[in-house]
Amino acid sequence: MSSISTRDRGDILHLAGRRQLSPALRGGVPTLVPAGEREGRCGWEEFFSALDRRGLWVREEADGSVRIAPGAPR
Repeated sequence: MSSISTRDRGDILHLAGRRQLSPALRGGVPTLVPAGEREGRCGWEEFFSALDRRGLWVREEADGSVRIAPGAPR
């Protein structure tokens, strides 16, 4: 599997659901955290607004990990 970058809300919601991840802000930076983690949790609108403001993308790496990354998709 190759790395996939997206800013599409539907794709991000599906990815988070498959990985049981929830939206959070840490110091204003959007991140996805394990569903049981409470620190910094926020709603999806707040998460997506922060993602857009910072020009960040959600990346699903070839190894299955998920991260938030700057710049254009690869």
